[in-house]
Amino acid sequence: MFGTGPVLLNSLLNQVGNGGIQLPDFQRGWVWDDDRIKGLLTSISRGFPIGAVMTLEAGGEIRLKARPIEGVDENAASPSTFLLDGQQRLTSLYQSLRHPGPVDTHDNRNKRIKRWYYVDMKAATDADPEDAVISVPENRMTTRDFGREVTLNLSTRESEYKEHKIPTEQLMNPMKWMMGYVTYWNEAGPDFDAMEFFSSFNDAVVARFTEYQLPVISLGKQTPKEAVCAVFEKVNTGGVVLNVFELATASFAADAEHFSLRDDWGERKERLYNRPGGVLQGLDGNQFLQVVALLKTQEDRRAAISQVKTGQQVPAIGCRRRDILNLNLNDYQRWADRVEQGFADAGEFLVSQYVYGSRNVPYGTQLVPLAALFVELGEELRPFNAKAKLEQWYWSGVFGEAYGGTVETQFALDLEEVSRWVRGGPRPRLVDEAGFAAERLLSLRTRNSAAYKGLYALQMKNGAADWRTNEQLLFMTFADRYIDIHHVFPKAWCERSSPRIPPRLYNSVINKTPIDAETNRRIGGRAPSGYLPRLERDLSPVSLDDVLKSHWLEPLLLHADDFAQSFVARGEKMLALIGQAMGRDLGSGQEVFRNALQDAGVADDEFDEEPEYNELGEAA
Repeated sequence: MFGTGPVLLNSLLNQVGNGGIQLPDFQRGWVWDDDRIKGLLTSISRGFPIGAVMTLEAGGEIRLKARPIEGVDENAASPSTFLLDGQQRLTSLYQSLRHPGPVDTHDNRNKRIKRWYYVDMKAATDADPEDAVISVPENRMTTRDFGREVTLNLSTRESEYKEHKIPTEQLMNPMKWMMGYVTYWNEAGPDFDAMEFFSSFNDAVVARFTEYQLPVISLGKQTPKEAVCAVFEKVNTGGVVLNVFELATASFAADAEHFSLRDDWGERKERLYNRPGGVLQGLDGNQFLQVVALLKTQEDRRAAISQVKTGQQVPAIGCRRRDILNLNLNDYQRWADRVEQGFADAGEFLVSQYVYGSRNVPYGTQLVPLAALFVELGEELRPFNAKAKLEQWYWSGVFGEAYGGTVETQFALDLEEVSRWVRGGPRPRLVDEAGFAAERLLSLRTRNSAAYKGLYALQMKNGAADWRTNEQLLFMTFADRYIDIHHVFPKAWCERSSPRIPPRLYNSVINKTPIDAETNRRIGGRAPSGYLPRLERDLSPVSLDDVLKSHWLEPLLLHADDFAQSFVARGEKMLALIGQAMGRDLGSGQEVFRNALQDAGVADDEFDEEPEYNELGEAA
């Protein structure tokens, strides 16, 4: 299926020049910057390794649209080989060693420039030839004093001979340039033996270019698409990563000359990214293809079931790499519009759950089955009961933290089981098996956690009010007032309190709630007893207690600066709130929270008796 072995650089450049080696459509045009090209040429001149390249034999299962490497005639013949890895190196080497023109590159400020490359023959034959390769501007002259003084002029062959600078494009076949060089110096005088010097230079440098070999990993035409993708992901160290989307781009382009998956997705992405709420701005092309694959494989499975005979296996629903790579352009075009609408509907659903902005989406991965479900169920999700089931599944996934690892199998289960549940079947396994332990609230401290972001949205969904207006935190309030999660008992106060409250407690989500930026500035580092009266004056005649209760905070405990009692009481309510969203009783966390406080030395062994809380987080 694949082979490895050294190949002469000269041979590879010959294949590049005649079109035998070309790039698949997904590889963008690219040449290394000026310094890296000089470094690359220097490494070869010293016989140092420059890494392996990987190729794929054309004509197999993978049909790819091809294009020649930059600098090669666009009308080159069809390739026998695709270059998968090593594009920058071979492009840079082809342009600097073979292409009859300056190399189109860029400087270290990413400014586009054109450069000619030379080997300083004198420097290259010194003991330390580190700076033997130089580059000069397109006019072949270097200057200083803002261009007023020419420091090196290589604009003619004679000036090249005089300066002992051989163009790199002459290195692979130097005979003609060498004869001109020797003739020039023979006519200049007898003091310099040009032939002897060039012979030494040829042995020390030129031979290293003409005899240089690169390790080549050659994938045969029989290599499956999935294997190509897997091998490339492990081998590629730079350039455009060959992921499933890029391989599908090249494959679809081979199906239709004028179709570009990259461009098509770009237009869809722009529309989805600009939808209200901004929750889809982290979406990528692979996820879009995953939904197409889920729906296509589900369709294939249904067709097979309708015709299956006893004992026959039917295909599974899936969106793994192989499922995506089995898609063709017709499959994509048949589903793409419906999938785009599915993602749009999924985005609206997230906004209805008070998830605002892509950074607050608990699991970007969960958008895949969510979009697929909206395509599959459509109008069936409009009734209250159907939407309630979808919400329960969604929050079970968030708080059950079901989408953080390898999730393609879960996506397939979701599409099949949630659809069946909405249509009157049994509950999905995810809903039945998802759990949430009270201990998890103690470890939810940063936005890196899906459950942390989920609880943020869940508080707003269940009526958390703005601390200055007592208005529910809807999308417009969220956007206009820079709502974010902030500490109730401020960090500065916790650090200086006695006993000191440790970060693992004051940074817990139990001590955080959605607060607008202005209110957070007014809170500052003060104790609740210090900032609450100020906020109450600004809120009058609305009762601040009502606002605090909408955040599941006990006003009396806050006014008393009682971190420990407030922590336990609010932790209980948070647990009840999560259980309500998941549709299950998560029990009491009082013992867990009290033990955490006592272990930190924040509370005595005795706690006031707290009331039991119902599933809405209200005192029973």
